[in-house]
Amino acid sequence: MTIELKDNERLDDLQRNGFHIIQKTDGFCFGMDAVLLSGFASVKEGERALDLGTGTGIIPILLKAKTKGKHFSALEIQEEMADMARRSVAVNHLENDITIVTGDIKEASRIFGAASFDVVTSNPPYMNDAHGLKNPDLPKAIARHEVLCTLDDVVREASRF
Repeated sequence: MTIELKDNERLDDLQRNGFHIIQKTDGFCFGMDAVLLSGFASVKEGERALDLGTGTGIIPILLKAKTKGKHFSALEIQEEMADMARRSVAVNHLENDITIVTGDIKEASRIFGAASFDVVTSNPPYMNDAHGLKNPDLPKAIARHEVLCTLDDVVREASRF
């Protein structure tokens, strides 16, 4: 497997189906919550799934590894994260199975169309913008705090699918 990593990136072995993921050495990395969510989500054979706020694409990659879903789409607002997700999809040769789209969760139903998925997952920011210590590193703050979207935004858009 040959992949060109950018500065401060590493290729991590997911220990599942030979899959790998690109992550920053000094940035936000997926945690146990993403692994648990992918284990909890049920995508049946032939179903289409969408992950809102996918980050580096960990949830659709793990769902592909464990389910017989027809196709997995993922939405990420941060272009750098979406780029890492796309490259992780490519390094795992999953281009026909997973599509990464750069866009805003608040516009998800407009981007993909209402009622277009069987399953929707999201590991949303878990602190509102006014609580907790906010990381000065904006990508980490976006992942953990309601900086660019709220839980209400995630629930509203997910309900439209």
